[in-house]
Amino acid sequence: MIERLSLRVRIFLFFAFIALASCAVLAVSLYFALDRIGPEATPPLVLFGGLASFAILFINGYVWQKFDINVANPIELIVKDVRSLVHAKSDQNLDEETGKYLGFLNPAIQEISAALIEARTETDKLIAEATERADRQKKRLETVLQNLEQGVLICNLDNKIMLYNKRALHILHVSGEMGLGRPLFSVVSAAPFRHALDRLHHRFEDGRHKHHKEGLSALIICATADGRHTLQGRVTLVLNEDETEAIGFTVIFEDITQQLAENIERDRLLHDAMIELRHPAANLQATAEMLAGDFDLDDTTRKSFENLLVAETQTLAEKIAAVDENSHQIMASAWPMSDVYSSSLFNCILRRNASEDVTLTCEFVGDPVWLYCDSVTIVELVEFVLRKIAEQTGQRAFQLAATRTGRKIYIDLYWHGKIITISQINSWLDEPLDADLGNISGRDVLDRHKSDFWCTETPDGTIHLRLPLSPARNHHEDEILEEREIIPERLDFYDFDLMERNNLANVEDTPLRELTFVVFDTETTGLEPSNGDEMISIAGVRIVNGRIMRGEVFDHYIHPGRSIPPASTKIHHITNEMVADAPSVDVVLPKFHTFVSDAVLVAHNAAFDMKFLSLKQEQTGLKFSNPVLDTVLLAAHLQGQTSSLTLDTLAEQFGIEIPPEVRHTALGDSLATAEVLLRLIDLLEATGIKTLRDAVEAEKKAAAIRKQQAKY
Repeated sequence: MIERLSLRVRIFLFFAFIALASCAVLAVSLYFALDRIGPEATPPLVLFGGLASFAILFINGYVWQKFDINVANPIELIVKDVRSLVHAKSDQNLDEETGKYLGFLNPAIQEISAALIEARTETDKLIAEATERADRQKKRLETVLQNLEQGVLICNLDNKIMLYNKRALHILHVSGEMGLGRPLFSVVSAAPFRHALDRLHHRFEDGRHKHHKEGLSALIICATADGRHTLQGRVTLVLNEDETEAIGFTVIFEDITQQLAENIERDRLLHDAMIELRHPAANLQATAEMLAGDFDLDDTTRKSFENLLVAETQTLAEKIAAVDENSHQIMASAWPMSDVYSSSLFNCILRRNASEDVTLTCEFVGDPVWLYCDSVTIVELVEFVLRKIAEQTGQRAFQLAATRTGRKIYIDLYWHGKIITISQINSWLDEPLDADLGNISGRDVLDRHKSDFWCTETPDGTIHLRLPLSPARNHHEDEILEEREIIPERLDFYDFDLMERNNLANVEDTPLRELTFVVFDTETTGLEPSNGDEMISIAGVRIVNGRIMRGEVFDHYIHPGRSIPPASTKIHHITNEMVADAPSVDVVLPKFHTFVSDAVLVAHNAAFDMKFLSLKQEQTGLKFSNPVLDTVLLAAHLQGQTSSLTLDTLAEQFGIEIPPEVRHTALGDSLATAEVLLRLIDLLEATGIKTLRDAVEAEKKAAAIRKQQAKY
């Protein structure tokens, strides 16, 4: 029982026992003295015995107080600092003034602390040197993954994401909805994956994967969670080191929405063409049979059939032209077209020309413009034609220009000398271009772009070869694309430790290090949520497997529906103008609820922030029923109720730097609280608190003590 009491309480009880024992001994001594002296000595003995007892109590109390101030309290402070130094990896030296009355104990602890810090520094240096090569390899892997054209996901058997690349975010059209430890089926449809994985598991269990042509892989076609995009890829089971069981799966996929739409359009075009061409073709056949047959037709009837033949021929020609138009559009869309700056296009031609044996001079004239084309084949075609003209005319100096006229962008090639006939150009276009392009001819390139060359001579003798192309699809200014949503760089996009995690059926018994946390903070118009104060900013950051995912953050302003008091603005620096165009709480909180998912919520003084969320429950229809941890109560359990437990104090104690510009911002405080939480988890584990259930019980005890203290 006594072991549960703090050191200061036990020392107090020790001095109290001495005082009471001394008074008891004095009382017994006076009793026996009274028995010998007689009853007449009772008053003096009682008087002086009482004074002596008060003196004993006073002296013991005075000595206890000095002992508590100079010995017991410094020892507790030193213990707290040493624990932070050992378990929370704080690098701050202990205060020499704290234990100045503890004799050799204080210098010894100072030496031990300094040695520990030095040893830790040296160890960290050795670890850094030993892992530098591995880090370089890891960065290369990260670079490859991040720049793949396909989306890549790796999940464990609980369908929780352990790795994703940046391309996956673009293809899935998500940002904050996807993260490490988050469910895969929150961003894609579940049924196709469940079916494919079921087949693969049975294939593996039966051993058929060893001889199956697809091994442990299967084709999959699914949709994004909102149903707006269709994806195609392959799912592959991942086995453990012994290849005895599956521990996860990989997904490599791409967006085929446009391709699928084009295939459907192609099929529709073919179907419609057959229907539309069948009727005029039948009429032509019947008319031709009537005119060519052995029929005695008068002039009027024959003229009527001849007119019908001309009309149906015209109709058939128009329909064939329409089919040709649509087929050209589909053919062009199947190739990798993109917006290109004309100066970039011309520089590519110049670089290719410089690598050849015969050097040609090309001068770029006019202002550059944006156009839409397959830059690879256009560069190849223009350079090919340029060399053919040089061979034909002997010219070595040319000018290139790109101009916009109406709805077309024209690539113009100028030179002085002999004109090139269209028949000559057409003969060139039938020749194959570079073999690396798959024996594509110049005519194929023009067909892709639904274009053709034409050549003229100006009055001053300048020959002008023109190639019409399409204008850019997007709006460009100063070579900068118009603004679009930018997906931030992710500092952490994989965690393979999640592969070994079992399904956490009982979250309360889960070790703290294995939990997924969302550490959040709010900025408000004031400190009284029940009296009309509102949230004006909410931010959160995820902690997965003991790592702060700085790329997976939530940070939004909220329009409070009222003005922000100047006194509040002085603290968080959020003005009415900053939230004037912000969405309402009805819009922001559902997004935050999705971001939180099933994570454990954490805040510094969580009761305050949770009150704002609970008051919006009826308005938004959302309830945050997640487990909640409070870093204030956890710190109070570890360091006692008398210690300062502000975020700044804890950050200073643990060596956590909070930049002044982000202090009292929702995101800045969330990140600082996340750092504090990880240090507290280290200390909690050292005291035997290892699961969520243990942490909640510790919080309850700390909260009960704080309520009791509030009464005094």
